[in-house]
Amino acid sequence: MARRPRIPQTLFFQKPRSNLWPLVGVILASMVLVGAMELTIAVFSSTGLESITQRNGLSMLLSVGVVAAVMSVLWALTNRLGISLALVASGMLFSLTLHIRKVQLIDRPLMPWDFLEWRQVTSLAPTLVPGGGALAAIGSGLLMVAVLGLMARGVARGQPRYPLPKAGRRNVALVSLAYLLVIIFQQHLPIRRAFNRFGIYHQVWDQRSNFQMNGLTLMMLWNWEGLRLEPGGEYSQAQVHAALGSNPAWVPTAPEAPVDVVIIMAESLWDPTRLGVSFSEDPLPYLRSLMQDHSSGQLVSPAFGGGTANAEFELLTGMSSSFAPEGSVPYQHYVLKPVDALPSLFRRAGYRTVAIHPFHSFYWSRDVVYPLLGFDSFQSLTDFPSPRLEGPWVSDEEVVDRILQELADERQPRFLMAVTMSTHGPYNLPLTGEEKIDVLGDRLSADSRLLLKNYVHKLRQADKAMERLLTQLASRKRKTLVVVFGDHLPMLGSDYAAYREAGFFHDPWTDAQRERMAEVPVVLWTNFAAPREDLHLSISMLPPRILELAGLPLPGFFAFVSEMSTVLPVVRGDLLRSAKGEYLPVDKKDAGTPAPGSWEDWLRRYRLLTYDRLAGDNFSAIHSLDAVSADAP
Repeated sequence: MARRPRIPQTLFFQKPRSNLWPLVGVILASMVLVGAMELTIAVFSSTGLESITQRNGLSMLLSVGVVAAVMSVLWALTNRLGISLALVASGMLFSLTLHIRKVQLIDRPLMPWDFLEWRQVTSLAPTLVPGGGALAAIGSGLLMVAVLGLMARGVARGQPRYPLPKAGRRNVALVSLAYLLVIIFQQHLPIRRAFNRFGIYHQVWDQRSNFQMNGLTLMMLWNWEGLRLEPGGEYSQAQVHAALGSNPAWVPTAPEAPVDVVIIMAESLWDPTRLGVSFSEDPLPYLRSLMQDHSSGQLVSPAFGGGTANAEFELLTGMSSSFAPEGSVPYQHYVLKPVDALPSLFRRAGYRTVAIHPFHSFYWSRDVVYPLLGFDSFQSLTDFPSPRLEGPWVSDEEVVDRILQELADERQPRFLMAVTMSTHGPYNLPLTGEEKIDVLGDRLSADSRLLLKNYVHKLRQADKAMERLLTQLASRKRKTLVVVFGDHLPMLGSDYAAYREAGFFHDPWTDAQRERMAEVPVVLWTNFAAPREDLHLSISMLPPRILELAGLPLPGFFAFVSEMSTVLPVVRGDLLRSAKGEYLPVDKKDAGTPAPGSWEDWLRRYRLLTYDRLAGDNFSAIHSLDAVSADAP
């Protein structure tokens, strides 16, 4: 049978397909995705659907434009509208899930830099689900390979249902990218004034309010650009030295009789009796006795339930993490060069500086950061073969053994920083029968009682380890200073469950509640006579006191921090408190030209010096001995 000849259909008789309706579909799909995301977040929030009424309508329209622009860029790149829609929807679903979980745990919105911490998440997963770390890593990898494989297959084999001509793809990509760049960098463009006129602000100082007003999409996009540190004003060497109050000081030298210094940052160390809940016995009898005889009190932590690295950063550097965008981690984002810190100061004074942390060395990038801060060595999890455990973590008894081993060698004075793990969550693990302290009364639910019973058991073991350490150090001939403090409060249930049930926390947030939910105990123990002081200040204000007790002169920046603590002892991202006990307006902390000597001016100087040391030219760094001699009159 003869084959029928194929009759070509010339382009002259074809009606070209319009791209108008697919573009309209992109916008409508973006509206649906943004609306579905915000409604889902509202449903799972503690305030319910009422929370969505706090959104700025124009911010929501900008968010729709952002999603449409991202989808259009992918459409232009792949020429596959369906694949682009699927990728955007999958990314939004993934972000939505992480955001809801993070809010449930610590009442903080998801931030872009959270995605940089995947190693921390996967390393902690085994404590929540056996084998969870490996499963999470393998599952995420397989899912990524599958998605990329399907996308590549679709692009290579599939026939575009809504193809764009080359010129159209270029134009769509350029317009979409231009829109995204304008939205991302609006803070630095004239359009910012128009946004502000309509009530659209990037509230970087308060990310919870930022999210409530602008929604997840816009907040996430703006915070990608928000990792930059700002000096808060004119930046120059003269400005830095003026803020410092003097040129950087001499390199410190150790006193004739050096003092060994041991800093113990105890994981989630807190006094649970502050809940108002009764226990069958005191979980912290030894620590409580120390606080009566030695300098002690409360430190205000920059974190809650996690974020240990920021508390550690403040203690070692004297800088406040509040000047970085909320949720960021200076260890991972800003400590990229050598920084004057307690370890480097003590090392310059002839000390051997050692960090001890019985967990993965990569956690919070400590393996990279510690040498930059001046540590000579770092003993991490791999240096603890077959250790004694407290639950899934290395016990504090092992850490005490390491501290005593280091101090046994008295040929060179020591500066030791130990970060413990035994009191780390989760606290919802089944009871083993070793828990001797009971939670009394019926104020708490069964779930909260389990959390608290596990937590106080861990605290009691840590308290015993501390007693063994200080009992041995009390008889040392060499002067010894031991600083013990907590990094943050423990996470006792989702949405502060145990704190709410005990009446320790309740909505709405107030400055007093923010401070109460950030206070951790601190003790400065010495085996030599030292004046006792009641402490109540931010963790970043403590380093000058450590240097003074060790007999080292305060270098310029640390002298500034010491003086500032007499004016503004509490500096936190969402909290400012004066030495008179007055809570100050956080929204005025970025005043452009504050009056000299005012608290705003002290804060401006503190911000400028922090910028200089992390992102600037380090004009405030300690001069070398030769440089100081050359500058001296």
